[in-house]
Amino acid sequence: MKFRFLDDTGAFHVPAVSRQDVYFPLTNRDGTLLSAVSPQLAGDIKRDQDHFVTPPATAVDLRANLLCRREVFFRVEEQGKTEIVRFSSLGSYEIEAGILFHRTRACSGPLSIEVLNFIPYADDAEVMRVTVQNQSDRKITITPLTFLPLYGRSAENVRDHRHVSSLLNRIRLLPHGIMLQPTMVFDEHGHRKNTRRYYCLGYQEDGRGPSGQFPTLDSFLGEGDMLRPGAVYEEGSEAVKEKLCTHDGKEACGGFEFSRRELAPGAQFQLVILTGTDAADEEVPRTFEKFNSPEKVETALEETKTYWNRCVSETEFSLGDPEYSNWVRWVKLQPTLRKLFGCSFLPHFDYGKGGRGWRDLWQDALSLLFTEEAQAGELILHNFHGVRIDGSNATIITRDGQFLSDRNKISRVWMDHGVWPLRTLSLYVHKTGDLDLLLREVPYFRDHQRKRARAVDPGFDQSDFVLRNTRGEKYAGTVLEHLLIQNLAAFFHVGAHNVIRLENADWNDGLDMAREKGESVAFSFMYAYNLRQLAELIETLSGTRPQVELCEELLLLLDTLEKPVEYGSFRARQQRAEEYFDRTCAFRGKKVPVETEKLAADLRAKSEFLYAWLNEHEWNEAGFYNGYYDNTGAPVDKKLDGNVQVRLESQVFALLSEGVPADRARRIWETIRALLYDLKLDGYRLNTDRGGLYLELGRAYGFAYGEKENGAVFNHMVVMLAHALYRCGFVQEGHKVFSSVYRMASSPRAEIYPVLPEYFNGEGRGLYLYLTGSASWYVYTLIEQVFGIQFSFGALRLLPRFLPVQYAQVPVSVRFKFHGKQLTVRYRRESADASSTKEPGEILRVQLQGRAIETAGRECRISKQQIEGLSAAEVTLEVILK
Repeated sequence: MKFRFLDDTGAFHVPAVSRQDVYFPLTNRDGTLLSAVSPQLAGDIKRDQDHFVTPPATAVDLRANLLCRREVFFRVEEQGKTEIVRFSSLGSYEIEAGILFHRTRACSGPLSIEVLNFIPYADDAEVMRVTVQNQSDRKITITPLTFLPLYGRSAENVRDHRHVSSLLNRIRLLPHGIMLQPTMVFDEHGHRKNTRRYYCLGYQEDGRGPSGQFPTLDSFLGEGDMLRPGAVYEEGSEAVKEKLCTHDGKEACGGFEFSRRELAPGAQFQLVILTGTDAADEEVPRTFEKFNSPEKVETALEETKTYWNRCVSETEFSLGDPEYSNWVRWVKLQPTLRKLFGCSFLPHFDYGKGGRGWRDLWQDALSLLFTEEAQAGELILHNFHGVRIDGSNATIITRDGQFLSDRNKISRVWMDHGVWPLRTLSLYVHKTGDLDLLLREVPYFRDHQRKRARAVDPGFDQSDFVLRNTRGEKYAGTVLEHLLIQNLAAFFHVGAHNVIRLENADWNDGLDMAREKGESVAFSFMYAYNLRQLAELIETLSGTRPQVELCEELLLLLDTLEKPVEYGSFRARQQRAEEYFDRTCAFRGKKVPVETEKLAADLRAKSEFLYAWLNEHEWNEAGFYNGYYDNTGAPVDKKLDGNVQVRLESQVFALLSEGVPADRARRIWETIRALLYDLKLDGYRLNTDRGGLYLELGRAYGFAYGEKENGAVFNHMVVMLAHALYRCGFVQEGHKVFSSVYRMASSPRAEIYPVLPEYFNGEGRGLYLYLTGSASWYVYTLIEQVFGIQFSFGALRLLPRFLPVQYAQVPVSVRFKFHGKQLTVRYRRESADASSTKEPGEILRVQLQGRAIETAGRECRISKQQIEGLSAAEVTLEVILK
């Protein structure tokens, strides 16, 4: 499968798709209706985990479950013969899609059929428009029939009382379709009255509704099955116009038969199906009124295109190559899709129940900071509500901003979660100059978990999940205090190798079976980086704030201020961590002043110790770092009897932490190229093949090698590798890695639409589409490292890392919001000869709105005042490179 872009909006064309497990997302601006659709119209429609309009569809269901499809049939009468045409069985499909609409076309005999699916950007209904044309030179007669299963309950009910919950169904036949309203929500934790309506409505181009309906699965199937439903294939099957007493208590469906009609040669005919869910009877006709004519549907389609194109244009790239620029347009959309879908509700993501994960929340904000600048501060502030006083955090945030302990109500901690908030906040502070955000106060999350999920409070009965002190008063601390607790609690929470404990997993969810003795060197490097970054922020803050107030319990972790700890002793660090956890179980919340200079010095001491310890104890002279200890206390990355086992994240996070000597960084790259680069795929695998289970470390090793977290080309880590290489000054190497992602994603063997998937398997196939953290890091890396657009307390710093081949022919540019302006940064090369050098170009001249700006070699700095002092709303920065 190979896609080709049609314009500069990201619209694309695929001439022939035969695979049945390709899917495409549809939603509105608020994510209140979520759909997936395949070329064969498979997929599902839902509001959330408890309100599926159609049956839930996994990736397997796209191919194997005919009850997870929208179906379109035609009885075609020609020359005395009747033939049944079923759209989903036509074999090969032509696709044309854009942001966010999907057209699929196929032909059968005299019929050319096109099906358009989209969700209007401001409404809760999926629109499906079917256009059929007679492409023969003879008159034919057709009878259209459509089918859409109405499920109308929670995804849990697929395997929890599927039949019993269908007995609750109550059906109403409407002039243009069907409305399903179950009497109750079946839930053995507590049944309750149902208030939600599910509907499927249809009309043909003259506005008339179906000539008859088959409103239950039984009536639609008759004596047949989904391969040959009786309503379509059995003579004498009669569609009804009025509800029968036998319709209630059955599986419902929108089974519509439309009027028999003649089609002259070249003539075409349209019908429209509307599907959705509403909370009140009166909302259904209101929705229908908005889309009850082909003209209204066409208007809604154009408005929806306009909305989404404006959404993805908030940050705009022109990258020289139109195909690449268009692909990046889809990558830019992905963080927004994850904001709306969460980590759930698309066919591969069949493990989620809605909401976003903690790590996802912060990493997606890296790119959202460029598109939603005005809301960024409040968004970040709200996210800190999820931090616990022990340094752990709630792991899920719902669509309405509520925090949950865990998706599956399991007490567990991902040890990397404390790393991500600071990276996002640091980008925000440096981009906006809003250092005062550090001093804003927010509450802490409180639930039954204590001591980083190693203890439980059986008496916990709060409904607001807010930390209170021993006097029962709600407690709020500064954002700075939240960051300190996250990073300092981790620093002291070490294992027997004096490395921060792995707990239930880190970035790699598959390393989840080493809770007792596991340790993460990879993220110990990142916590060392965080401690240094925090120190730098506090040193800047100290210019105006000689003191800050912190909770008294935190002084235990700021040990150099009162009771120093011997960092080289893992037992001493463990003891201090336990003291802190014990104190926070009876949290007093008394605030005490702390001098910012001493606070920064404490953090620097800890950071320097961590870097030194890790470099001394975890470097393997074979050219890599050990990244983990397993549940027996054995190192994971190692060379044993000539066999080398190495993980990509073990090396990437060390590089990303900026704590690796230059000579070691070069050797790490050589090791990655030698052991993890797959020449056939042109990609970088997540780990070497261990050859079997590794129950002392995690479930990942139970996967087939080349799949997911066991040796796949895992794009999140590949993009982070590129980012780290750029930061180390390895520009050619960074470019090589970064460009490999696009090459794999646009390769025909990826078998995907334009998207950056979670990973490519051993066959080069892209899997887990649209809802991946790699997209945010890709955009972030493109802006910060390739374009070299960096920030320092409100100032703009340019340090481009383009190779000449990337901008030799035409200028490249990026446009984004900066201090209330739309800023375009445009780079062009003085000479068109791209072969003259392989090094990044030196900045020769810079002009801001036509006025020269002083440069310094490869860098240029522009102050906040220079930008804000311009009267124009749109500002251009022209940069000439050598």
